Amino acid sequence: MSTADIREYCILDKESRQLMKQAFDTLGLSTRAHDRILKVARTIADLDGAEQISDAHIAEAIRYRALDRKFWE
Repeated sequence: MSTADIREYCILDKESRQLMKQAFDTLGLSTRAHDRILKVARTIADLDGAEQISDAHIAEAIRYRALDRKFWE
């Protein structure tokens, strides 16, 4: 998924944007991590049958990212 695709298909509502901002402030994530979280959240939303990414999808994607950091860094 390209940056243009992320902008088109990974649109966040207000709650989701706030959750992403809080995660970045707390975890000190990079821009690359931001894109990865959005891609994973989009996949989770697709598997859930949801048209839009919700804060629950973002939260789950962030948890996966936290697990990734725990075991690979």
